[in-house]
Amino acid sequence: MLLRDAVLEGPLPAEIQALFRICNEPGYRPLPDMLRRLEAKGWVDTAGESHLVTLTGRTVISARIST
Repeated sequence: MLLRDAVLEGPLPAEIQALFRICNEPGYRPLPDMLRRLEAKGWVDTAGESHLVTLTGRTVISARIST
């Protein structure tokens, strides 16, 4: 699967965990492959060394936590 098609598969458990950790653990740095997937899905933006969870990424986390 091409990275640009990754959004079509929906959130994987490891991606949810990575998003959650980015939000809650300031020192957490996802592995490069995971970071590329999160960025391709539009859930994370990277600015220098900082990874910022987008509004869409926060929606994914909220939807999983509330179920």
